[in-house]
Amino acid sequence: MISFTSLAYSAILWTATPSPEPSLYPEYDGDVNLVTPGVIGFAATLFIAVATLLIVADMNRRVRRVRYRELAQETIRAEQALADGEGVGSDSDPVADGTTSAATGTESDDDVPPTQRAD
Repeated sequence: MISFTSLAYSAILWTATPSPEPSLYPEYDGDVNLVTPGVIGFAATLFIAVATLLIVADMNRRVRRVRYRELAQETIRAEQALADGEGVGSDSDPVADGTTSAATGTESDDDVPPTQRAD
């Protein structure tokens, strides 16, 4: 069985407050809501914001360039297929003028992607 002294000793150790651990930084006595990052923090935030805007603009330019290159390649492939295959002797080019019939199964004006941006 547990003795009274060991229980008392455990209670004393349990209720005793530990000594505070030393910290590397002194405790701040002022209002913590008045502490700001200052000019260096503003400059760092401004730098990150400007860098982000430049990266997004560059990404948009590259994506647009890839999209237009793909559109041009599709147009060239369609023209080559038309010249090589079925439309060698025909006067009307359904891809170039955008008018087709449902019987031929080619694209109408609504399905053809624009060659230039509308905005």
